[in-house]
Amino acid sequence: MNTEINKYHQKLIKRIDGFSGKFMSDTKWTKVFKILSQNSALIHKCLIKDIWNDRLTEIQMPELQYFDLTFHSKGIKDVITSGPIIFKEIQWLELPSHWLIDRKMRNQKLEPHRYKQDILEIKSVLDTIGQLETEINEDKLIIYAYKS
Repeated sequence: MNTEINKYHQKLIKRIDGFSGKFMSDTKWTKVFKILSQNSALIHKCLIKDIWNDRLTEIQMPELQYFDLTFHSKGIKDVITSGPIIFKEIQWLELPSHWLIDRKMRNQKLEPHRYKQDILEIKSVLDTIGQLETEINEDKLIIYAYKS
């Protein structure tokens, strides 16, 4: 194995071992993303928190017919802004219930666009695939792979 790849895998294992709770496998992530793709009309905003930093990266949920263009058996091919990610690097998936997008026209600030999605319905869809470590409140639904 390439020395750089070996160093990366050691760093990955060390980082994952630092979490006290481990809840997901590649197979479970595939099931989660597949059912979200089957119900892509419900998914308007989906964010990924990786294990390496505190940034949330948005991923567009493809329709099921395009699933294989976005996902492979061990991860996501590309999340546009930060490149590919393997499932083992995902700390959690976050689905907000509502969010705002600022708008401007020339130098004038306009009323922001307000968006929402039904996280209770999304949770009910996810519940059909079995036990997942989730947290839900009025603001968001989180699917955990790891907890500290």
